[in-house]
Amino acid sequence: MKKIFISIIAMFFLLLSGCSCNPPELTLTKADWYTTTEIRDGLTFGFVHLSVSGTTNGDRVTVITYGDGIISEEELSLDQENSFDQDIIIKFTHMADNEFQVYSTVITAYRGHRTTKINLESKALAYLE
Repeated sequence: MKKIFISIIAMFFLLLSGCSCNPPELTLTKADWYTTTEIRDGLTFGFVHLSVSGTTNGDRVTVITYGDGIISEEELSLDQENSFDQDIIIKFTHMADNEFQVYSTVITAYRGHRTTKINLESKALAYLE
């Protein structure tokens, strides 16, 4: 009985080691940051955009966004070649100003339970110049 149990465990580990459990590849070809503003009801809203494109061999790609204190993970659209090219609003505020700030986000590729992450940081940006 002990030999059967050891054989089953050995087969289990062989199966796990033979699976494609490598983390997904994630390549960025463009990551451009910029700001825009919009006046609504007398308030100047500010938006931080990230225009991003790239490829993956993963199942899906997401980007972290945050605005008005809410953090979210937005999924990017993948085409049939697993490429993406999107403009995402990373942050928004209802109090746009002319103070320069650095913004950041994380782009994550998923394949099964494995992930690959790329941390991105903008140059110093202001909503109003």
